[in-house]
Amino acid sequence: MKTKQILSIMHIVAWILFIGLCIKAGAFIISFFTSLFVNDYAVQNIYLGLDFSRLYNFSKLHYIITVILIILIASLKAYLFYLLINVFRKVDFNSPFTEPVAQLLSKINKVVLYTALMALLASAYSAWLHQQTFFYPYNWGAQSLLFMAGVVFIVALLFKRAVEIQSENDLTI
Repeated sequence: MKTKQILSIMHIVAWILFIGLCIKAGAFIISFFTSLFVNDYAVQNIYLGLDFSRLYNFSKLHYIITVILIILIASLKAYLFYLLINVFRKVDFNSPFTEPVAQLLSKINKVVLYTALMALLASAYSAWLHQQTFFYPYNWGAQSLLFMAGVVFIVALLFKRAVEIQSENDLTI
C-alpha cells in the first residue's frame, strides 16, 4: 500500500476511535447523573456491566470521585484522538515537517502525559479504595499511557528536529 492510503486508513480509524471514546465518556456522564439524581439502580450497571454498587453503598463521595476520574480520563483520551485527527489534516506530503504539526505533536505529548499521570493517580486511589472496601480496582491503563507518552515524546522531538533541518535546507536553496 502507498503511504497516502495507509495514512487515510489511519485517519478513518482515528475518527472511529474518537467517536467511540466520545460515546464512552457521554455514556459514563449520563449513567453517572442518572445514578445520582434519577435512580440509584443505575450504579449496578454504570457502563457495559460495570458494577459500582459496593462502592456506592460504601461511600457516595468515593463513588463520585471514581466516576469523575473515569470521565476525565475518557474525555482526555477522546481529546487525544481529536488532536491526532488534526495532525492527519495538517500533514502535507510535499513538505511534511511543518511547525504546526510539530506543535500538535508536542500538544499530544502533553495530553498523553497528563492522562497518564491522571491514570496513575486514579490507580493509586483505586488501590487504596480496594484496601478500604471490597471494591474491585478498576483498570486505568496507566502503564500503557506512560509508555505511549515516552514514545510520543521521542517522536515529537525527532519531528521538531526535522522541522529545523527542513527550514535550514529551505534557506540554503
